[in-house]
Amino acid sequence: MTDHHVPESSPPQTDFAEQAEQASPGLVMEFVQFLSENKKWWLIPILLAVGMIAILVALSSTAVAPLIYPLF
Repeated sequence: MTDHHVPESSPPQTDFAEQAEQASPGLVMEFVQFLSENKKWWLIPILLAVGMIAILVALSSTAVAPLIYPLF
């Protein structure tokens, strides 16, 4: 029985490992890249509407609340 000795060296990095080590571009930039690559531009109005509702909900618990109620 022959004992095959494999030298211990680090395996070559794959494309996945190289990308994992790179700095993240940020959530907003990553979302913009997603929209441009997948042609999902129809998501922008939906996200803007949800964002505006979230802002209104956040402001409803502040002193600005009496100014928001007449809008509805």
